[in-house]
Amino acid sequence: MITLMQEALEEWNNANEGNGRCFKAVPANTIADALEAIYDYRIDCAIVDLRLPTGDVGKQNSPEIGNTLVSKLIITKGMPVAIVSGHPAEVDPKFADMPVSTFDKADDGYEQALNWLGGQWSLMETLRGVREVLEQSAGDVFARRIWPNWSRMEDAIGHDNKKLATAIARQYASHTAELLGLEAAGDWHPYENFVMPSYIADRAHTGDIFFIDDTNWIVLTPQCDMATGKVLNVLLAECALGADKWTANVEALRAATSNNQRKEPTKFLRNFVNQNLPASVHFLPPIPGSEEPILVQFGKIRTIPLDELNGQLTARVASVSPPFLSNLVQRFGAFISRTGQPNIGVEHL
Repeated sequence: MITLMQEALEEWNNANEGNGRCFKAVPANTIADALEAIYDYRIDCAIVDLRLPTGDVGKQNSPEIGNTLVSKLIITKGMPVAIVSGHPAEVDPKFADMPVSTFDKADDGYEQALNWLGGQWSLMETLRGVREVLEQSAGDVFARRIWPNWSRMEDAIGHDNKKLATAIARQYASHTAELLGLEAAGDWHPYENFVMPSYIADRAHTGDIFFIDDTNWIVLTPQCDMATGKVLNVLLAECALGADKWTANVEALRAATSNNQRKEPTKFLRNFVNQNLPASVHFLPPIPGSEEPILVQFGKIRTIPLDELNGQLTARVASVSPPFLSNLVQRFGAFISRTGQPNIGVEHL
């Protein structure tokens, strides 16, 4: 099996040498070796057998060992994994929705696995770039924010390593997110408006979009009430899909070859992005997979029992991501808090 793998790897590298793509294998003969390798090296992907040695004398090799290793590779390190096994039926069904593909050893499995991984090359390059960006940002957070305050943090939080690590991890995550957000000001991709699936898997949350009764509705109930479950009913606003002349301007901008051609469609789309809309309307870009923008209608609201909404989580299509959620709820608050005044006769001015 090792020889077949090496031969398939050499053939793939030779065939793809011209486009600058080459796999460098880091072999691991035991589970411990595999886990050590993914922490010692910058591993981008993996090929895993299922029936791996247990390490216990007299105990048969078990597919559970391979399935567990695949889970760790995906969940703890985040990489595509190809499973090459003589028993493909033993692959854990939970991998169906994960970056995993299974190949039969008897059917040129290693060649097919390498071809599949080669098809994920752009993904792997992007993930490597992501790790580099995060490492650089984390270094800045450490040098300028963690290290100067380390002794105070340690004294304030205590010497419980788990609590200390969790608290500082939150600071790394939040500070890095803020830094990356500031660096990318004006250059956010519309996809970043949404989280799919939602961060919170077991309950509804502010900014969740549900498809109920043939209509999209967005949750506007405050986050604190959603988190504690103290409210009996949830406030929803209707999400109208589409906007007049939207498609024509998007297509015009995509087809533009000069700044003059970009001017009018850019101005049209900027009015939506910058929320230059009536106070009763809030713009959200198209949900990934859709071409139609969302116009949240603050004037069209309904309520639904919280328990009933939590029972319809399969109808949740997306969630507004945290950087964009605050603007949504602030605009809604401004809309419902408007106060009118008596009309003044302009003829007397």
